Amino acid sequence: MPQSQIQTKDFAAIAVGDEARISKKILEEDLDAFAKLSGDYNPLHMDAEFAQRTSFQRRVAHGMLAASYVSTLVGTRLPGPGALWAQQNFQWRAPVFIGDELEITLRVTHKSEGARTLTIAINAVNQNRQVVMEGDGTVMVLEERNTTRDLPLSERVALVTGGSRGIGAAIARSLAQSGARVIINYLKNERAAAELQAQIENAGAAAITIQADVTDRDSIERLIDQARNHFGKPVDVLINNASGATLAKPFVETEWATIQAHLDTQIRGAFNCIQAVLPTMLEAQSGRIVNIGSIYAWNNPPANLTGYVIAKAALKAFTKSLAVELGPKGVRVNLVSPGMTETDLISDVPERLRKVQAMQTPLRRLATPDDVARAVAFLCSDAADFITGADIPVCGGATL
Repeated sequence: MPQSQIQTKDFAAIAVGDEARISKKILEEDLDAFAKLSGDYNPLHMDAEFAQRTSFQRRVAHGMLAASYVSTLVGTRLPGPGALWAQQNFQWRAPVFIGDELEITLRVTHKSEGARTLTIAINAVNQNRQVVMEGDGTVMVLEERNTTRDLPLSERVALVTGGSRGIGAAIARSLAQSGARVIINYLKNERAAAELQAQIENAGAAAITIQADVTDRDSIERLIDQARNHFGKPVDVLINNASGATLAKPFVETEWATIQAHLDTQIRGAFNCIQAVLPTMLEAQSGRIVNIGSIYAWNNPPANLTGYVIAKAALKAFTKSLAVELGPKGVRVNLVSPGMTETDLISDVPERLRKVQAMQTPLRRLATPDDVARAVAFLCSDAADFITGADIPVCGGATL
């Protein structure tokens, strides 16, 4: 078997009482080969005339030659590839001679899950069922490192919620440029979504538009089914970008309904979408989820945006919780937090305030949707295979 196809033993499958056996006839050439390997040319093993003058009257096999067959059992049978001796204790009860036929049995007597070790008992008998060697030992079962890489973006299906304009549209274009098949989700702006789909398809990539309200679980379930029927594959990249209108208002004038609206879109929306795509991600042990946060959850937030900031802070906590839970199952969950970005969502922000914000940023400008999209595409690529639970601020250094 090619070395690349050999796998370490599944430690969970080994149980106390498991046994393995090997039979071996001791040949003259075995002694010669062992002496050459070990340098043990003791005449009791190697010189027939010398051995005849002893009480044994014939050549005696090296004791460690018989023990080496225990190593054969450990390394190839039980536990098998990846096993490593940690301790051994042998007693030789009778001599082994050329021509003897040995049956060596290994039995697991104790298993330590935490240390990944096995205690084993050894028994070797000759053709007369006489015990010639017995003992015990401890064997470590090594855990093979998983070095396989996840799927590239070119083999994935990506859902971008709120994908018809602004940051969402830039993300959809970026993922499509990387070869992903893209679902452009929109709530109301069908025309913008259709125009974006046409742009992506004219560039040679694949995209569809699907209307759905992220706050409506049934609507999202229908979206997922429709996308799978269209592409023939489940969604394995999810970008939770959908966001409601942000209207600055002093807290004393803020109603709970405003807070709830932000939570419904940011948290319930992400919740619905993640639960809808997660079963197939878990089945494949592969998936990428990127939530779009805000640097307002990093440093001092601006005044009068209480609902928006609360929702983005909750989304950050949601991301970390899922990263911890889903990481062992192959699903990476990350957050990208833009600073003030040049989209129509800041059209009501005075030009003077935008310039002040830009001048307070080390890179002396505001973010663009493409800046955010590139960070998202990176997290969805195999280059980010070892990243989860991260919050990447795309803000030109404003969080320093």
